[in-house]
Amino acid sequence: MIAAFFLPFFGVSCDGVDVVTVSGADMVGGCRPGGLISEAEDQADEMEGEMGGSRRSRGGGMSDMKVDKVEREPLAIVALALIVLGFVAAFVKSKQGLMASFGLSIATLGVLVGLYLKVGGDLKDAIAKEKLGGAMGESMKREVKVSAGGRYGLWLSGLLLLSIAIMTGRAMREPENMPDAPPGPPPMPPPPGPAA
Repeated sequence: MIAAFFLPFFGVSCDGVDVVTVSGADMVGGCRPGGLISEAEDQADEMEGEMGGSRRSRGGGMSDMKVDKVEREPLAIVALALIVLGFVAAFVKSKQGLMASFGLSIATLGVLVGLYLKVGGDLKDAIAKEKLGGAMGESMKREVKVSAGGRYGLWLSGLLLLSIAIMTGRAMREPENMPDAPPGPPPMPPPPGPAA
């Protein structure tokens, strides 16, 4: 479950290609996002180091775009903290452990929904501003399909949390001290062998 935080949670795609991807860990740590633009910037930095000189002095087109670090998102931090607590609660072998695991998975699902609404809305607003006249406004007006929203890391996290909630909910409905199964019939004696 924690590993899903390192997968893309949100992204911006241009004609079906992810140009910016933001993982849950990026939002927790305030790290640099991934995607095509980040890769292009890395390659341009490598070329600059090998050839010397500045990209700005040569004119770099798309490679002049600077990818800033993602702002830390409090909802992502809360979601990660709840997931860690849920992981710890899963090792408590009692009814209280099940209840804690159930409650934490439901709370984390709620936080992820809030994160989706907030960050997804912010991304869509930023794209709308760019389309209306930002630095890339002219190029975006030329029949380029730009979209933003949740990515597979977010959906996988939600699916895992939902399955944890269902499993713990079902386990809580079972009686805690179930009697052992009644003993079965006695073992059958071996069949008699041929007479000697």
